[in-house]
Amino acid sequence: MSLYYDAVTLLVPSTDQADSLKSRVFNSKHLKSPPKQIYALVSEASKWSSVLSEVVEKSQLLQLERKKPCVV
Repeated sequence: MSLYYDAVTLLVPSTDQADSLKSRVFNSKHLKSPPKQIYALVSEASKWSSVLSEVVEKSQLLQLERKKPCVV
């Protein structure tokens, strides 16, 4: 499961991360999963992001998902 958590941090870059996707993956020191696996996942997910978002939208998956309680 840490593979997906690592991938999320790299797919949504912060303002100080203006590098390419490949450099963000292979220069990260905090990853728990192997960089090759993360890069494969992230690059394929970014290729298919428009299709994936359409599938999630049409399936109404986010409406069925239980929401986590907001922690203040």
